[in-house]
Amino acid sequence: MKAERIEKIRQIMSRYELDGIILTSPENIFYFSGFRGSEGILVVTKGDILLITDFRYVTYAKEAVEGVKVIERKRNTYPLSEVVWAYGLRTVGFESFHTSYAVYEEWRERLKDSRLFPLKKEIDEIRKCKEPEEIDRIRSAIRIAEEAFMEVYERIRPGRTEKEIASELDFAMMKRGAERPSFSTIVASGQRSALPHAMPSDRKIEDGDVLVIDFGAQYEGYCSDQTCTLFVGNPPSLLREIHQIVYEARRRAIEVISSGVPIRSVDSTVRSYIEERGYGEYFGHGTGHGIGLSVHELPQINETVEGVFEENMVVTIEPGIYIPNVGGVRLEDMVLVCEGYSTILTGLRKDPYFL
Repeated sequence: MKAERIEKIRQIMSRYELDGIILTSPENIFYFSGFRGSEGILVVTKGDILLITDFRYVTYAKEAVEGVKVIERKRNTYPLSEVVWAYGLRTVGFESFHTSYAVYEEWRERLKDSRLFPLKKEIDEIRKCKEPEEIDRIRSAIRIAEEAFMEVYERIRPGRTEKEIASELDFAMMKRGAERPSFSTIVASGQRSALPHAMPSDRKIEDGDVLVIDFGAQYEGYCSDQTCTLFVGNPPSLLREIHQIVYEARRRAIEVISSGVPIRSVDSTVRSYIEERGYGEYFGHGTGHGIGLSVHELPQINETVEGVFEENMVVTIEPGIYIPNVGGVRLEDMVLVCEGYSTILTGLRKDPYFL
């Protein structure tokens, strides 16, 4: 556990005059303690840090964390209320974006003598700039995913289904050391490529199709995310045209990214170019997002977000054009924000792949 990470939590406690903070997000629990499990609550006080988990994880937790008191939640007990009482936590912050209403209601009932203070994304903000070892893990996740893609790419041909390609890509990533895919792999062909988050179907790839593949690997908790668009045979000229537009929009965005640049200006760079080329109505999502322990994390890159890029942020840039009943193109890279410039972390080419 890195003391400087916990110190940032305690700075939030001081800012809002909190006696403690309860963390329930698995990503934040891992980031601040080193524990990864499906059942856990991390409580940060002015002195101690406590991890509450159940029988399944107690032994692992004691090995995984350092400087954290591990408390077993036994059947018919509620150690969170005991911790809050024992440490005199009168005002307690919690992650409102990661806490269900049902859990909140339970806390209100069990922690009657304490005031619950809803935090917004202050804790998530701590994770937005990556440390060197985090960047190394992200690079490893990218390498695994790209090697897997190139293996599967060699087997893509007309007659194969979207589901076959997606499952083979998932297996190829796992075979190379991925813990799992970062998210449900997207393989969308033909007119289905106009669906930005299409689930792979039984549709067979045909000659003349455009094929959008969005994929990523998770390695030691950290995610990659990349999208390639392939042409099968000779695609319609319209799809070639929008590929060129998306390619140029992506290039322009990456060119202007550096620390200190307003985030919304990068989205504006992409959006205005696509609008100038006459396809603005077919680009409806944001230009990108932060990535790390979660595949979608801060900062968001869209036309309303406040703030500037900061050094060592890792973000995606993923413009797309999606024309219903015709097809779509999305190109996505991962970018490391540096002082005065940016570095593309992903290595697969984004000019047209022809099969």
